[in-house]
Amino acid sequence: MITMLVIGGLAAGCASAAPDAAAVAAITVETSASPSSSATESSTEPALPVTLTDDEGTNVTVTSIDRIIPVDGDLAEIVFALGLGDNVVATDLSATYPPEADALPQIGYQRALSAEPIAALEPTLVLATDLARPVEVIDQLRSLDIPVVLIARQVSLEGPVTKVRAVAKALGVPRRGEALIATMQVEIDAALEAAAAVTDQPRVLVLYVRGEQTQLIFGKGSGIDVLLPAVGAVDVAAELEIGETQQITAEALLRAAPDVLILSTTGLASVGGIDGLLSIPGLAETPAGKNRRVLTFEDQYLFGAGPRYGQLLLELVHAIHQP
Repeated sequence: MITMLVIGGLAAGCASAAPDAAAVAAITVETSASPSSSATESSTEPALPVTLTDDEGTNVTVTSIDRIIPVDGDLAEIVFALGLGDNVVATDLSATYPPEADALPQIGYQRALSAEPIAALEPTLVLATDLARPVEVIDQLRSLDIPVVLIARQVSLEGPVTKVRAVAKALGVPRRGEALIATMQVEIDAALEAAAAVTDQPRVLVLYVRGEQTQLIFGKGSGIDVLLPAVGAVDVAAELEIGETQQITAEALLRAAPDVLILSTTGLASVGGIDGLLSIPGLAETPAGKNRRVLTFEDQYLFGAGPRYGQLLLELVHAIHQP
């Protein structure tokens, strides 16, 4: 279940009366725990061994998927969506969905890895993205004859599908992968069709906030620059020519003049909720701040670009374009 917090000028559900500007309405949208049912029902058992060339150009042979460690939250979600969650023995800190993945032992954070805790779990396969750091850890694991498949992130609407296909291939379940992709594509296409039908173009800014220490605007190359145009919104960070991330400043916020702010649920909580968010200099003076138009989503759902990508797109279309 994904909870979307809508603050201020967004109506809750189909209510006919507009809420008070300071009201807080919670919209809960039911989504499948994992879009994997169709993927597993029509599939064969894993076909191993698999020999492939990963996105780093390394030849890898996978002989067993009995003990999988996905070193990335969306890769973990894909493994579970492919029906192989029982084979996952550990995840990194970024794996927060599904709950079963979040509950597993953790080997640290994907950008600050150590080979020892990973090797100690005797994985038969490690899945990682090009975010994995330091890169020497990957070499250390391979020197221990642990198969490591590196999957590069693609910042595009096709990226989530490409990622699923790569994971399914490494796990020896390409048919499961294609079934999952078919479900995802239906959802993505529905979202794009809904976005094409809207006439307004609200100005949207996506923030990454972790207390007072980390307060960033997401820009080009972050994935948000693909997400917002797809849902019929104006990406004001692109207008301001902001790179992947930029520190929030009052000047940038006032120039951006966003109608809607988007951030993660944990990000909002880290600054003490809506009032704490609007205490960041410049935010309260924006149209979004004045109308308290803030959308929050679970972190991995918003930033992961995993199997639920189409569901996120559709939710954003409906939320951003509400009167």
